Amino acid sequence: MKSKGLFIFIGSFMAAAAVMYYRGVDPRIIMAFTGAAIIITGIAVLFMEMKWRRNSDTAAGKVTGYQEHFETGDSTASVLLYTMEVEYTTRDGKTLVSREQLNSSRRKYPLGTALKVRYSYEDPDLFIVEGDNSRIYAMIGIILFGIAVVALSCHMIRNNIQP
Repeated sequence: MKSKGLFIFIGSFMAAAAVMYYRGVDPRIIMAFTGAAIIITGIAVLFMEMKWRRNSDTAAGKVTGYQEHFETGDSTASVLLYTMEVEYTTRDGKTLVSREQLNSSRRKYPLGTALKVRYSYEDPDLFIVEGDNSRIYAMIGIILFGIAVVALSCHMIRNNIQP
C-alpha cells in the first residue's frame, strides 16, 4: 500500500494547526479541525485497505515457523514478540515463505496449521490471513474517535465551555 499522500496530508494538517494556534485561533476550533483530520485520515486508510483487498488473491497456505525477537518499550522490561511465517503458492505457481507484517505477543496458530491467505498482486510477499478484519476494525475505530472529537468540540463551542 502506498501512503506517501497520506503522510503529506498529515504533515500539512500539522502545519495548518500550528499556524492556527500561533494566530490565536480558539483551541476548540483547532480541536474540531483535528477531529475532521482524524476522520479524513481514517477514511483514506480504510479506502486504501479496501483497494488492497480488491487487488489481491487468495491461496492455501500453512504456518511454517515463527521469528522470535525481544522489543523494549518505554520501560526497561522487554517483551517477547512473534512474527508468523506462512508458506503459500501464488496463482502463477510461485511458492513463497513470507512473514506476517504485524508482531504478536503469542503464537497465533500451531506450526503446520493450514490457513487461507490473501496476498497482494503488486507484492506477493504481503499477505493477511483471510478473514482477519482487524485493520478494517481499527480504521472504523479511528473514524469514530474523530467523530467523537468533532462532537465534543462542537458541544464545547455551543455551550461556551472553555478548554
